Amino acid sequence: MNILSNVKYVSPKARRLMAFLAMAVTLSSTNVQAAHASEPLPEAPSWATEQVSKDDARTLVVPVTKQEAVSPVSTQSTLTTKTKPKKVWNKINAPDLTTPVEHSSEPAVRTIKVPTSAYNSEAGQTDSSPFTTADGSQVRDGIVAANFLPHGTRIRIPDYFGDKVFEVHDRMNSRYTYKIDLWMLSHKDALKWGVRNVTVEVLD
Repeated sequence: MNILSNVKYVSPKARRLMAFLAMAVTLSSTNVQAAHASEPLPEAPSWATEQVSKDDARTLVVPVTKQEAVSPVSTQSTLTTKTKPKKVWNKINAPDLTTPVEHSSEPAVRTIKVPTSAYNSEAGQTDSSPFTTADGSQVRDGIVAANFLPHGTRIRIPDYFGDKVFEVHDRMNSRYTYKIDLWMLSHKDALKWGVRNVTVEVLD
């Protein structure tokens, strides 16, 4: 600062030298800044990739995981719908669908009032042999289960089935001491029947 304040006392030659030195210092500072500006940017991490956009700007793209890349549509397409297995009867383990149902107008030995229900040859309603009755018969239309009547007893339920004859060949759970269970092929029909108090005609 003292040199600059006393510049009027410096010779013209010295002034030119001082101006030259000032210019050299300015150019040197500019070159240092430019050198720092030209240094390369730090490399991107290994998990990112570099892309150049339209404005030539650097953008980091983070890869998407496999779980995130799965679209909802593809996920739904891989789901499997569970379908209820279709009931199949074979020739050995099946109900008797050929024996005709008996009809009779013979007089009844006695008439009783009994609660009745209905059952099917399905798991949860029978034992491990759902198509075989307690006395070894094959289930068919007209078979009933009852604990208070002997096997082979023939009965009618005239108010609902007219002169159709039912036969006792099966047994119910031991807690049902006075009840009749009608075997039905259709589960829907059994549910529709429900439990009804009916008049039963005992034939023999």
